Amino acid sequence: MNLDKYLSNTGRYVNENVNLASGTLAWGMRATKRMQEFPDFINATTGSATEDNGELMVFPTLVEETQKLTATQLFAYANLRGNSSFVHAWKKDTLETYPQELQDITDKLSTLPVTSCGGLTSGLMVASQLFFNQNDPLLIPNTRWGNVDNVFLKNQRLREETYQLVDKEGNLALSSLIEKLKSLQGAEDKIGIYLNFPNNPSGISPTFDQVKELQEALVEVIKPTVIIIDDAYEGYVYENEVLDHSIFPYLVGLNENVLPVKVDGPSKRFCAYGARLGMITLGMGVETEDSKKAEIREMIAKIARSNTSSSPRGIQEALTNILTEPVKKQKILQEKQRNLDVLKKRYQLVKEYVESNESKLLYPVKFNSGFFSYFLLKTQQTATEISTKLLEKGLGTIPFVNEKNGLNGIRVAFCSISTEKINEALDILYSVD
Repeated sequence: MNLDKYLSNTGRYVNENVNLASGTLAWGMRATKRMQEFPDFINATTGSATEDNGELMVFPTLVEETQKLTATQLFAYANLRGNSSFVHAWKKDTLETYPQELQDITDKLSTLPVTSCGGLTSGLMVASQLFFNQNDPLLIPNTRWGNVDNVFLKNQRLREETYQLVDKEGNLALSSLIEKLKSLQGAEDKIGIYLNFPNNPSGISPTFDQVKELQEALVEVIKPTVIIIDDAYEGYVYENEVLDHSIFPYLVGLNENVLPVKVDGPSKRFCAYGARLGMITLGMGVETEDSKKAEIREMIAKIARSNTSSSPRGIQEALTNILTEPVKKQKILQEKQRNLDVLKKRYQLVKEYVESNESKLLYPVKFNSGFFSYFLLKTQQTATEISTKLLEKGLGTIPFVNEKNGLNGIRVAFCSISTEKINEALDILYSVD
């Protein structure tokens, strides 16, 4: 049966442009297959943190709390906006990660979170549907997770306005974003910006000086500007001078024309990848009455409801029990620090290696956070060609290639390489030619 005549324009466009056999998922499947053939294969494709023995890195307290839930707590419907006790606990926990001087003002100028089913990706989709029309401009970094394209560019059909996230020396540079933002002020009725720190795939986060540079540019904005903040890897930072929490509190209250939208969830924050819960919080540019913030929250809930109905309840119940009980919360904070220490050790080994070795083909960006290290190519070869060679050599990596915007690099997920195999993995990486 030919279904083409039944398809919507969106259905047809997505079908023609979204390729499930490409991107991170496909390369992960190739690496998994290679592991079955090659016992010593190192899989650096996985975006989930693992222990040195290969088991998924989790929070034992969350596992224990989940096992205590009743059938009703696990399987009953959740509130359409998110269970009340949970969203209050989530906001409080989030605020506590910010500097003390920013907590009160951020609390005052932001809404309670709204939950969405389908993880952080669903949160991005809900935000996109609420704020953007087809062909609205979206300032988006050339270095980005592939599924971002699927959500914003291929499903919502926003107009891509690429900015260069990393300069030729491998440093984070926000000048490209700021220049693009200024250039669009006169021509557009509304502007979208996508920020993702720590960035996937580059593993880059801004310094406090760079955050200030962005603030100064946003203060001058004269057109409605919606900033989608993808906080998937929030808090996984390994250098002192780098922003070690969300950029969100620095963007609220800046300008009545600037609307920051924080999208986060427990996937990385609590290593609950399969829980598929997303959170959406809006920050106001000016003081706003609580009744108005409640109306705004209702709008988000309506979009979420029309997409995915209610969100999963079990993870909300378990996290509420932990975040509202001081002993349990202290315990999970210790577990989070322990996991961060493991990842920081791997990061430091990667950093030491790339600072003391040189590759014929690759040079590292100045990654400082997140789950990944990222390498740009010196030659005309594509990252796809290099990742294919690395598969045969015993290392699974993810190539990021986009000829249109100059993206050509390789992501190495140190989050899923055992500490003792970091140097071995990098030896393979640097041996490729």
